[in-house]
Amino acid sequence: MTMEKIQHNFKPSCTKKCNRRSFIVKSIYTSLGIGLNTSLLIAGSTPCSSGKKQDEELFKVLDELVDKYFPIFGTCSQTSFYALNEAFNLKADKFIKALASFPGIALRGETCGAVSGCLTGIALVYEDDDIFNYEKHGLSLKPSFTFCSKFEMEYGSTRCRDVIENVTGKKYNVAKPDDYDLLRQEGVYSHCPSVIKKAVHIAAEIILVKSKSIS
Repeated sequence: MTMEKIQHNFKPSCTKKCNRRSFIVKSIYTSLGIGLNTSLLIAGSTPCSSGKKQDEELFKVLDELVDKYFPIFGTCSQTSFYALNEAFNLKADKFIKALASFPGIALRGETCGAVSGCLTGIALVYEDDDIFNYEKHGLSLKPSFTFCSKFEMEYGSTRCRDVIENVTGKKYNVAKPDDYDLLRQEGVYSHCPSVIKKAVHIAAEIILVKSKSIS
C-alpha cells in the first residue's frame, strides 16, 4: 500500500490539524458500517484529546468489531483481519476468503489465526504497491517481528496449541482437524475473542506508528 493511499484512508474530515490518534478515530467512525457510541464520536471530534484516551476509544471500536464478526466468521484469522480492515478502512475484503484456512494453519495447532490475520493487516499497510520493486520489499518485516514479540510476551508463543494452553491452563493434543472438535465441546473457543482483541490492539498500535510517519 503506497503512502499516498494510506494518507487518503486516514484523511481527517476537518481542516484543523489533528494529532495522529484523533486522525485515526475520525477515519474509523466515518468508514465503519456499525453504530458507534456517543463517547467515540466526541473523542473523534476533539483533536486536543489525550493520546491515551484516543487509543482506548480505538481499542473499544476494535473490540466491538471482534464481538460482531467472530460469531459470523468463527475463525481467529478472519475475525482479526476483518476488524483491522474495517477500523483502518483497508478496503481488502477479498482477503477474508484466503484467511479461512489459517486457523492453527489448517487446524494443525500451528500459528494462531489471530497472528496470521494481524500480520496480513500489518503487511497491507506497510508494504508498497509496487510488488516487483525489490528495493521496496520487506517493509513489513520489522513491524511484523515487533507484533510477534509482543504477542509472545502476552501468551508465551504464537502457536495455536500453546496459546490454548496459556488461556485454559490445560494442554490439548491439537495436531489435526479432528482434535479441534474436543475444543469446541469443552468451550475452549470462548477464549478466542479475548485473544483476538489483544492481538488487534497490538497490531493497531503498530499501524499507528506508520500513520505517524506519514502525517
